[in-house]
Amino acid sequence: MWVEILLFLFLAVCSVFDGLRKQIPLAVVWLGILTAACFRVNGIMGEEDVTAALLSLIPGMGFFLLSFLTREKVGYGDGWVLLMIGLFSGFSRCFMILLIGLLLESMVAIILLALKKIQRDREIPFSPFLLLGMGVTLCF
Repeated sequence: MWVEILLFLFLAVCSVFDGLRKQIPLAVVWLGILTAACFRVNGIMGEEDVTAALLSLIPGMGFFLLSFLTREKVGYGDGWVLLMIGLFSGFSRCFMILLIGLLLESMVAIILLALKKIQRDREIPFSPFLLLGMGVTLCF
């Protein structure tokens, strides 16, 4: 449980910066990635399988590809954050956090567009929705 709390704290810092400055502090993310990698190497997370660790990187790598293909309409920082989440939580949980985050962000964007509070070209930070997705995932 304390590993999830540590990930939640890393993700909370990233979410605050992304929400306020629209910029993810990569030093915090890299510290989280390094921490998760050390935990995995030392067997603290219970998984010593290299294949499982590599699979957990797929959602983050997918977001890096998406960032490249969209010319950074989706920021590279989101890919880094998903790499960190994947290393901490594994592939299936990372995918669930990503799915819930995307669903929540889509719902908020549709509501704000319908109420004419934002324009279509408005950028919405994604890390806070990943944090919400993490919170929902922790409840189940």
